[in-house]
Amino acid sequence: MSEPSCAHQPVSQAHIRANGRARRIALCGNPNSGKSTIFNHLTGLNQKVANYPGVTVESRVGRFTLPDNQDIDFDLIDVPGSYSLAAISPDEFIAVKTLIGSDDSSGDAPDLVIVVLDASNLDRSLYLLAQISEARLPTIVVLNQIDIAESRCLRINTVRLSQIIGMPVVSTVAHRGKGINRLKERIARFAEIPPAKSLFTFDHEIEEFLVEFSPSAAVKNSHLSRPELIRALFDKHGPAKKKFLGAYGSGGESKLEHLRRRLADKHRGLPFAEAYPLARKMAQIAQQVTITLTSTRNPATEKIDKVVLHRFWGPLILLGIMIIVFQSIFSWAEPLMDLIDSGAGFVAAQASALLPAGALRSLVVDGVIGGVGSVIIFLPQIVILFFFLGLLEDSGYLPRAAFIVDRLFRWCGLSGKSFVPLLSSFACAIPGIMATRTIDSPRQRLLTIVVAPLMSCSARLPIYIIMISAFVPYERYLGLFNSQGLTMIGLYSLGIITAVIVSFLMKSKLSTGETESFAMELPTYRPPTVKGIWMRTSLSSKAFLKRAGTIIFAITIVIWALSYYPRDASLASDTQKQTASVTAAAEIELASIVHAVDPELSVADFETRAAGEIAGSAAPEKQVWEKANEEFRAALARRDSELNELAHALSGEYLRQSFFGRMGHTLEPFFEP
Repeated sequence: MSEPSCAHQPVSQAHIRANGRARRIALCGNPNSGKSTIFNHLTGLNQKVANYPGVTVESRVGRFTLPDNQDIDFDLIDVPGSYSLAAISPDEFIAVKTLIGSDDSSGDAPDLVIVVLDASNLDRSLYLLAQISEARLPTIVVLNQIDIAESRCLRINTVRLSQIIGMPVVSTVAHRGKGINRLKERIARFAEIPPAKSLFTFDHEIEEFLVEFSPSAAVKNSHLSRPELIRALFDKHGPAKKKFLGAYGSGGESKLEHLRRRLADKHRGLPFAEAYPLARKMAQIAQQVTITLTSTRNPATEKIDKVVLHRFWGPLILLGIMIIVFQSIFSWAEPLMDLIDSGAGFVAAQASALLPAGALRSLVVDGVIGGVGSVIIFLPQIVILFFFLGLLEDSGYLPRAAFIVDRLFRWCGLSGKSFVPLLSSFACAIPGIMATRTIDSPRQRLLTIVVAPLMSCSARLPIYIIMISAFVPYERYLGLFNSQGLTMIGLYSLGIITAVIVSFLMKSKLSTGETESFAMELPTYRPPTVKGIWMRTSLSSKAFLKRAGTIIFAITIVIWALSYYPRDASLASDTQKQTASVTAAAEIELASIVHAVDPELSVADFETRAAGEIAGSAAPEKQVWEKANEEFRAALARRDSELNELAHALSGEYLRQSFFGRMGHTLEPFFEP
């Protein structure tokens, strides 16, 4: 059989310099393998590191050079973590597209692939490596988390592993920076690395299929490579499958289905992605290179899991943790939110004083400052939420929380992977909805997107506070609880209950006839690191400001424009006349009050004179000044009240005549019932 078109041959350093473009490196691996930590060490850029499967939902790129050769730029692509190239979730599709191209374009294959293996779960990591090897690209294997493997009394023979798989192997402890320099040295010599070879042999039925549809036999303009053909066969809904059907149409699809049925019968109904004996062979390789010194159990992790994963105590512990998290979010964030609100008000007041009345001042004060303030004011809650998520992720508890929630959510159509998106939605629904990209099942992903906005986000908190303060009297119970706090908990609980009901009702409508399974790795418990939590919190907060913040700010400007225009100048003219009339009448009333006690005293000096007379005069004269002072203050209050009413009336009339007001007036009959 001819060599696949995607195969790469070693190239000289002189050719690289002459070519001029940066070398593309794809960094692949399982979730929790330390892939993103290695990305940080190589590029010097920050990248989110997490223990929750699928948190890296985009291909991040960082450019770096090596000290030994400054002439070559490397673009390192942090491919989303995946257990297999049998893509199901959107982030797994990104991994497949990076390695073998997209459904509409073959794209540029990377010049080098770095596959990060988890030394403590070698057979599972080798499963992904075997699939990546089918791309026939130069590959470096990084055996990471050697320290965890050694803590489980496992020792990996890296020399033997390199001989078996035919690829260079570098052992590292990424979170401590060990082995990174050796990896850089190996990358610097990447042009010497030959293309990877397949780690297994397919069934003869699959080989016949690959020969029949090989690039040399492909129809014009199809150009499907060997890895694309493999993915088209094994992925029911992947991008390679779409590209294959686009090239070969219904005839190709019928052959795919026929071959799938033959393989399913041959392998006794195994899941199709496992129809070839790949997993078993990878387990054999792992066994050949692994030396087990003693028991591989982790007593501390097992003892903790007996409690936190208990059917009764587990949900109670999770509930207690969530109560602590939410109580901290609201109690810790309130002073900072008040400070931000005061700061925004101060800036708005200064801008109002500097700018003349008109559209520009309204845009700056109400649109720009108001829009920025409406985003930043929720930042403290976002920071605190991601701080706690960082603690739970780094410690290893978050996957266990998802496992517990899966048992509670399964009946209503959701799964444990819906836990983090719904939890994030309590701070803001936008990052919550974005986080649903980690959910494999399209049905569960859509259900989570639908119910995420039903969680009570931070924007609803001011409304809750106003309503509770207005309608719920404050009463204490048992010395610990109060009626207003319990009402707040009830409102949040109402959102959760409503979300569960909606999900349950929609489950049958979105049924696909397939049973979605929930599988999640439970990593070893670890003490969280300050650097890791700081990195996660800062990056997540920046992402909120950049993604959600820009959208909210843009919408705020649009709302301002719709509520400001059109502007009828005659309304302001009429209001100015009424304002002048009220001011003149008030001046006459104030002058009469002042002249009644002292005809030579001006209105501007009355308050100062009145304070002195009240403090130092005898009783009869003191009473006269006290009465005049009360009348003076009452007149000022009436004037200010009338002026405020005029200003509010003008604002209301402006709003009614604006585009926004007209839209509301048009829709009013539909909502009046």
